[in-house]
Amino acid sequence: MVAATAPSDSGVQSLAETAASEGVPFFEYWSMGKWLLPSSIGPEFVQYQIPETFHAGAIPAQILFEEMGGEGNYVMILGPEGHIGSYRNQGARQAQEDYPDIDLLDAIYSGGWTRRHGREVMSSFVSNYGDDIDGVYANNGTLGLGAASVLSENDMAIPFTGFDGASPNIEHLQNNGPDSGEPYQLQEQAAPPFWQGGWFVAKAWDWLHGWRPRIPERMMWVRTTTVLNPGLDQSSFSDIETRFATPEEYLSVAYSDGHSPYDWKAASIEESGDDWDPQHELVPIRQSEWEQLQWTEDNRPSGLTIPDDYDNEQLFDEVEEDYRSRNENGMNPYL
Repeated sequence: MVAATAPSDSGVQSLAETAASEGVPFFEYWSMGKWLLPSSIGPEFVQYQIPETFHAGAIPAQILFEEMGGEGNYVMILGPEGHIGSYRNQGARQAQEDYPDIDLLDAIYSGGWTRRHGREVMSSFVSNYGDDIDGVYANNGTLGLGAASVLSENDMAIPFTGFDGASPNIEHLQNNGPDSGEPYQLQEQAAPPFWQGGWFVAKAWDWLHGWRPRIPERMMWVRTTTVLNPGLDQSSFSDIETRFATPEEYLSVAYSDGHSPYDWKAASIEESGDDWDPQHELVPIRQSEWEQLQWTEDNRPSGLTIPDDYDNEQLFDEVEEDYRSRNENGMNPYL
């Protein structure tokens, strides 16, 4: 069994084809080739998962714009160009449409996901815009921490966003609030990598015992959790569609220090039969949402055949409801 996150979208196909050629079940997270349907590789490409690009990208922006009081200027640090994670900025731009007094000064692709890349981009922003910057939208938390180091050096105690759920970001937002006199992280939009690792093993185990996913199960959104800075009032963001968690709650689940908050056998059909429970929110990626993967008519390969099941809305509805009802049985540690 193989799980991967290819460093670029273009690398997914060769990984998937290599696994399929050996009859090995393959799971891919985040990166995804243009118009690369798992069914085009074969049954071995079991599942692709990513946080819902536009929606998950909009949540940090909404919190940032609210914290800015609905007005002012912000800059955007993107990840590498051509990586799906960098498309979160489209969600931020959509969110900005509801804030007419918020202006984007500049957006730059960082070329990587490291603190060094965040520092480099933020240094350029500070040189060009200085105190005109009221907030920073960072495409992931590590970039945000790199930006924060530059902001601190320039005595700019302004808010920034984060994404992915790394523990250094949780520590930063725990220790730096709006009144700290330092740049402060508003939230960390946390994907569930701890859960994803266990889920992959449970479902690969099922696959090796004969289970085969339906078309809607082969590409799925995995919902994120918003870890909010404890210095902020959660009720101020009650209109935002997300699930909030305290830093302590998040750390107890995602960094559980030797014990698992999940029942992995319960995630397996082979082990639990019809009582299986995903223990996290998963939603099928519908054909109408493929634009969030940057699949457009302009880059669609000629002669591509799309299986009829992708047009079967009833099937997608059934799978979505099945996963929703199972997830609400009380085993999800965040519920």
